[in-house]
Amino acid sequence: MKVDQEALYAGLKRLKLRRIREIIESGDVRRLEDFEDPLALIAHLVHEEVSARDATQRELRLRAARFPWYKTLDDFDFSAQPSVNEGQVRALASLDFVRRAENVVFLGPPGVGKTHLAVALGVRAVEAGFKVRFTMAQKLTDDLYASLADGSFKRELERYGKVDLLIIDELGYLSLDKTASKHFFQVINHAYERQSVILTSNRPFQEWAALFHDPVIVSAILDCLLHHVHLFNLKGDSYRLKEQLRAHGKEVPPVA
Repeated sequence: MKVDQEALYAGLKRLKLRRIREIIESGDVRRLEDFEDPLALIAHLVHEEVSARDATQRELRLRAARFPWYKTLDDFDFSAQPSVNEGQVRALASLDFVRRAENVVFLGPPGVGKTHLAVALGVRAVEAGFKVRFTMAQKLTDDLYASLADGSFKRELERYGKVDLLIIDELGYLSLDKTASKHFFQVINHAYERQSVILTSNRPFQEWAALFHDPVIVSAILDCLLHHVHLFNLKGDSYRLKEQLRAHGKEVPPVA
């Protein structure tokens, strides 16, 4: 039976079976002739198509997450950061905390690996099929501020709430005024027991009163965040500072 390739390609295009068309167009048809069982051939082609679509969806989720860079837990030097319990962090990679809408908080000075760990868990969640969004704390409040101008605040708030895991990085570098404090609370309150939040901050909780306009809001935010939380306190000197010192041939001071 002679195959009408034009009709075949039209059908593959209509069914959006791009990977199967790529296999045929690549000239790899001869390898397909090795399949004596038609069902085995169909199973192979379906597997190729599903794998290609999974890869495409993963790339789309990665782009939608807006990570500042791609990092994994295997990239993290746990030996250089003894204040982090590697077993506890790797246990989070099972992503049960996402399924249970629990939170993760990384506290510590700048440059000790908080963002790396947050991104690594986010990447792991993306690879497992979860929707993730990464944002800086300042950008989060700036976006919500801007949405007031065109009346899209509710839509913007809901957009942050549509992901399975929201990562908020670098809370604590700038204080928030009354409006920004309320907006931040609304995000955390909206996420409570609906979605997971990973938050990083260079400030211990006892200093958060200086970040937000209203101590009542601080209490409410902490109440939501800490109800179901995995808390990590990172210590030590900045990795970036250490690398800069080494690059200039200077001795790295010991951790106090």
